[in-house]
Amino acid sequence: MFDVSAFTIDRVFVVLLLTAFISMINTLIRSSRLAGVRAGRLATAISLFGIIFLAASFANTLQAPLLASTMERQTNLAIEGSLLLEPDQPATDSEIYQEALKTVNRQLRTVLCGATAGALIGMALIPSFVSTFVNIINAFSRVGSVFKLLPLLFFPYGNMERIKIVLRLPSRKTVGELISRPMVTPKAFLYWSALSYSIWTVNVLAGLYAAALFPEYRGVAATTAAIFGNLAITLNVLLVDPIMAKVTDGVAAGLQDELELKQIIFFLALANVLGTILSQALFSPTAQLVLKLAVFIKNIGM
Repeated sequence: MFDVSAFTIDRVFVVLLLTAFISMINTLIRSSRLAGVRAGRLATAISLFGIIFLAASFANTLQAPLLASTMERQTNLAIEGSLLLEPDQPATDSEIYQEALKTVNRQLRTVLCGATAGALIGMALIPSFVSTFVNIINAFSRVGSVFKLLPLLFFPYGNMERIKIVLRLPSRKTVGELISRPMVTPKAFLYWSALSYSIWTVNVLAGLYAAALFPEYRGVAATTAAIFGNLAITLNVLLVDPIMAKVTDGVAAGLQDELELKQIIFFLALANVLGTILSQALFSPTAQLVLKLAVFIKNIGM
């Protein structure tokens, strides 16, 4: 008897943690610009955050194969069980396979919850990150090398002091001021940010679910999902980043109040949280759309 419900919980949990980490870094990325403005070294701030973003990119490369292997193991077990117990009907139509699909759906949605948790953690860490990152930028200006900078995060050496790690939660007063203050910049880019982040969050997972729905299109579905990821990046680059860059330059030049930049960073972080929640609603429709595109692409190849 095949126990389809038996799956490697530890692997799904690892993927959930990776997803939370990726979402946290993506939520913090824009606050690096505020740190750069405060330190007076905006280009350095963007460059140094790129190192942190590399860690998130590495986590992202681990996420998909770990999760894909887990999903494939479950669906393959379900197919084997279906062929053994119900050989007269298509394996994917069997009760065993449908139960496996429910398990896969539940696991993937749990991973999406990890993205929401990561965005919330990132939002809460913004004040700590900005203050700490200012210290990192200033330390880099003294040592002039990333390889000399990294040890200072953990211990002092030579005549250099250890980089001070600041832990500070958002104050109720500041949050209230950011929410109540009228925003000078038009708000439309916030909606685009939430939409683009929801699509980016869901694209890989929707591709994996589409592959589970129709295993014969597994390879095409997994790669087709990247179309939606690129669409999300395009929306962000065209409709969100230029607005952020304009305000950052205005604050750096002294033409706009720093509070405007802080407000935009706060609402963009909130947009990330809402985007991950929206991804739950987009999960099944995106999987179906990925599947239709995969069928279309495969038929073209035939």
